[in-house]
Amino acid sequence: MKSKFDVLIDSDAFVGWLLPADAHADHATKQFLAFEQSSTAIVTTNWVIAETATVLSHRKGQDLARLFLSMMEEGKFPIIRIDERLEEEAFAVFKTQEKKGTSMTDCANVAVMQRFAISYIYSFDRFYKHQRLDFEVVSS
Repeated sequence: MKSKFDVLIDSDAFVGWLLPADAHADHATKQFLAFEQSSTAIVTTNWVIAETATVLSHRKGQDLARLFLSMMEEGKFPIIRIDERLEEEAFAVFKTQEKKGTSMTDCANVAVMQRFAISYIYSFDRFYKHQRLDFEVVSS
């Protein structure tokens, strides 16, 4: 089954794009521009949005977090909502993990990619590279 989405965007990619001081800022800025120019069908999740707003608030403050949420509300990015069934799938992925500090949001992203047959994730998180799944990490 071919997905209508090409790439799932993870929190660290949004943070890199919106925070010029972030270690991934240059890569993220270029990659988001490339997505736009190539009409890549990107998508994110409501859990990623919540995590990103929290990180932005901690690292830069509420103004940037609110700006990010406004962008999401304006529909600049399609959003897959983690419903009860996807949450159960995320829990199942989480329960298979052995590494300390595993993120539930990352596990939810894996569940979303499996459910919606999304082949790529844009993330700087090594978690995805260690998953033996049928998708690729864009940032590598």
